[in-house]
Amino acid sequence: MHRYDIYLLKPGIARQFIQLENKLFQLFKEYETVPSLRHEVQKQVDYICQPISIHHLGEWLSSAQITPFPQGRDDGLIYYLEGSEKVKLMLAERRVQIWSTLHMEDEWPWFDQLQAYDPYFFACDVERERYGWLKPIKMHTHLFG
Repeated sequence: MHRYDIYLLKPGIARQFIQLENKLFQLFKEYETVPSLRHEVQKQVDYICQPISIHHLGEWLSSAQITPFPQGRDDGLIYYLEGSEKVKLMLAERRVQIWSTLHMEDEWPWFDQLQAYDPYFFACDVERERYGWLKPIKMHTHLFG
């Protein structure tokens, strides 16, 4: 089973980190794997990320073509795809987590729904060292004349 931690970055911060995704990944990796730095790194993560409205996003997922089954928890909401418990999604105010035993192409319905909700979601799979934007952000060029 692998896990994706998905953070919603503030738009201005996201644009500053175009082509610097490895730095974002290192920050989130430290947040997940270095307990002694967790408090300090938490402040940085809070600064660059925006809170997720879990009830609004939950309604968004419920209205999508996939059929989630919400289960309330104190710190978030958990969803499963109908007929499959091989992918579990948990919504919390600070991040979305997806646990999966499937192949990446089977996980795309979740990623597609999240990127349609907001273009600034950044996903990390710390264990497999995989990361990136759910929706690629284009770099704008400006011509000065």
